[in-house]
This record gives sequence, C-alpha cells and structure tokens, in this order.
Amino acid sequence: MKWNNSSVIWLMAALLMVTGCVDPKPKQSKGTAHYMYGLSHLKQQQYTDALKEFMLAVEQDPQRPDFYNALAQAYQYKKAYPEAEKSYLKALSLSKNNPEYQNNLAALYLDMKRWDDAITYFRQAANNLLFGTPEVASTGVGYAYFQKSNYLDAIAAYQEAIQKNINYPVAHLRLGEAYYALEKWDLAVAAYEKAIEVAPNYVDAHYKLGLAYMKVGEQAKAKNAFAEVLQLAPTTEVGKLAKGYLELLD
Repeated sequence: MKWNNSSVIWLMAALLMVTGCVDPKPKQSKGTAHYMYGLSHLKQQQYTDALKEFMLAVEQDPQRPDFYNALAQAYQYKKAYPEAEKSYLKALSLSKNNPEYQNNLAALYLDMKRWDDAITYFRQAANNLLFGTPEVASTGVGYAYFQKSNYLDAIAAYQEAIQKNINYPVAHLRLGEAYYALEKWDLAVAAYEKAIEVAPNYVDAHYKLGLAYMKVGEQAKAKNAFAEVLQLAPTTEVGKLAKGYLELLD
C-alpha cells in the first residue's frame, strides 16, 4: 500500500477506512438492499448514486444508525456538510454514541474546520474502550490542535496515538509535522524516519523527510528521499514537487 496525500480530505478518508465506519454485515431490514447498493456505489466513488440509495434505505428503515452513518458519508463526499452533520448526529442518537460514528463526525468537523468540535468527538472515540482503532482518533485530536497552531498539545496527542499503536504510520508523520513547525528539525527527521520504517512506501513521509533533511544540511539524504517519492508516485502533485527539489539540488 502506498501512503500518500496529507490533506484534510485524505485524513478524513483514512479515518473512515481504518475505523470500518459501516457495518459489513448489517441486519436484514427493508432498506438493506438499498444500503448494500449504496455501499457498492460509495466504494466506486459514485457518490450521487450512493446518496440516492442511502436516502432510500433510511426512508425504508429510519431506525438503523448504520444507514444514517452511510448517508452522512455520502453527503460528506458531496461536500454537503450540514446534511452530513445532521445524519451523523442521528446515527449517534440511534446507536447510543457508537465511537466509530463519533470518529466519523469528528472527521467531518475537520473538513468544516471546526477544530474544537473535532477535538471533542475524537476524544470521545479515543477514550471509548470499545473503539477498535483509538490511535486514529488520537491522531485526529492532534491534527485539530495542529490546525489551531497549538503544536505542543498536538505533539502530546500524537505521542498518545503512538503509545496506543506504535505501528500507525500517520501518527509518526503528523508528529514530524509538529516538530517541523517548531523548527525541531532533528526530531522531525526521526519521526519521519519512523513513519517510513513502519510503512516503507509512505510517499508523504519520504517527501517530508526530504524537506527535513534539507533543513539539517543533509543534501545527499534529501536527494535520496525525493528520488524515492519520484519512484513511488511520479505523476502525483507531491511527485512533481519532489522532482522540482531534485532539480534544485543537482
């Protein structure tokens, strides 16, 4: 698996995928067929068709929290954020605060740049003993703090995520970003290197490691890092940026 894309949208998608935000084996109900069709469309990034199916599923069975959660995702991908929020909140109400839905709502608040709301719901998910991937939610807490330029709290949250799962590469990458923002170049290098140790094909980690190497004067290592980006993802935006740095360093 190639790890890339460091945007808020990427973080949202990563959270949704990692947490298993939809029930793979929903109980049979009147809306189940529409729900399953919707999941298929969602997987194929056919968001309008997915939205139509999830709306029909909810209409058929308005007491299914997983249906509302899926509907919220489709709205979120369509950037209909107020509708997505309403559906996530309905899913939470029906499920009695399922931590996966809390995590997904927090990811929505990242898209909406509602950092404090994101922190609140990520924390609820991270602290729930029944949540399967608390490191994801803790990383979300850190990312929201980072967006508020509260780098020390961001670092604390990333370190908490790493304690929960040392092999979660995104937490190491984000930790490196916080150190980089604080101009702690050596610590940033170490964090990015750890991310790559955990996920050797993590494109963003190679790219950011190259930037950090430049800051500490390791030009040869920087070139190697950018070359790795170019090899892994030559046609992506980050690949083009890496190519530009390689030309500057030659």
